Amino acid sequence: MPDETDLDRAAAALLTTSRALIGVSLRSIAAAPVEVTLPQHRLLVRLASRGPQTVSALGGELGMGQPATTRLVDRLERAGLVERSRSTTDARAVEVALLPQGREVVDAVTAARRAELAHLVDQLSPTERRALSRGLTALNRVAGEPPDAEWPPG
Repeated sequence: MPDETDLDRAAAALLTTSRALIGVSLRSIAAAPVEVTLPQHRLLVRLASRGPQTVSALGGELGMGQPATTRLVDRLERAGLVERSRSTTDARAVEVALLPQGREVVDAVTAARRAELAHLVDQLSPTERRALSRGLTALNRVAGEPPDAEWPPG
């Protein structure tokens, strides 16, 4: 079992990092070619990284109830970023898929975010960069967040 102090220090450092990353995330949303909110962008990212999903699966992944997820999908559909269709495996279920315009939003925001993060990482020593990369890769794995290279083709 890990040393409690190490666990506390790591959690505290990650909490601080999460605040910094929220700032980066909010600033990068401005790069979207159409106006989207952070929750809308997160839904688009889930579709880009995992492919079409049911409304209920999206809600579960985003920690939202079905009505709130449906409203979010409604707005994105009206903006021409996603489309809904009946599931081919379950006629009762509705699947949501990312449209090319939705992928453009994800790509634009990701590019802005990557540039800001690269600027921050550039200020670290090579040893710190390697340690950061190893630690974040492991954290992403346990969080179930696939790397961009593993996303379905867009």
